Amino acid sequence: MTAPGDYRGSVIPPGIHDIAFDWDPQPEVQRLLHFAREAGADVRSVLELGCGTGRLLAALGAHLSDRWGIELSREMAEAARARSGARIVAGDMCDFALERTFDLIFASANTVRHAATAAQIAGLWRCVAEHLVSGGVFIADLELGFEAEAAKLHRPAFWTLSRGPLQVRASWCVVRPPAPDTRCCTVEWEFEARSDRPLGRWSESFELRTYDADEFVRLATAAGGLEPRGIYEVRDPYLLPRTPENAVGRMLVVLQSPRRDAQPPVVPTMPHGSELPEPTRWTSAPARR
Repeated sequence: MTAPGDYRGSVIPPGIHDIAFDWDPQPEVQRLLHFAREAGADVRSVLELGCGTGRLLAALGAHLSDRWGIELSREMAEAARARSGARIVAGDMCDFALERTFDLIFASANTVRHAATAAQIAGLWRCVAEHLVSGGVFIADLELGFEAEAAKLHRPAFWTLSRGPLQVRASWCVVRPPAPDTRCCTVEWEFEARSDRPLGRWSESFELRTYDADEFVRLATAAGGLEPRGIYEVRDPYLLPRTPENAVGRMLVVLQSPRRDAQPPVVPTMPHGSELPEPTRWTSAPARR
């Protein structure tokens, strides 16, 4: 078990990790491009924080060529280079300097929650702000809700994916609820590979920072100077607009770097009140509004 802030990257073999998370990337790619463009960003460059084996960066190759990723595990970074063709940097998402900026920066699958200490959180938002163009967009995909995370204690989620004859069964479980002082919970995941016989089993545990929506947005604004553009619950095939008060569960949080031009365009703002827009739904690439 790691202490908050001690995570050094996944020790799960990249090939096993790659199969375990190899579901269709297109819905995620469509969401990223849709919300970035809806906020007024002309997406020609993208950076993924904690890119793993490069699943999303590979899929983004059909839309743009200027793709970068940061990955803490050197083994995962090597796998991501091979799979995605993107430029992958083996490094820390809380402390990096790439000497360039991007139109879109994103983090998927609770990645930002690995920034667990106050110093790491401040570093994460500083780096994001420094690497966004004027008007650039940051999108985080994460589970929100302090009490909701505590309610998952010892209630594991299971899934199985295959590639050819190789099958990987994975599980994810909160084994210690979020602590009031650190707001971190302990998660354990396990992977079992088999074909016609068992091939191996791997597990690891780590700390994840738990957020309520208003705290997450407040930190992004205070530490990174980013402006909120929307919170959306991911309930496939729908994206349901949420306010900070009712954003519990898996959410996309859309934030934007302030524009430095004199007349910023009108962009969608975070919905407030009880009257919310209709759910967003698509089965193919969403049209730009």
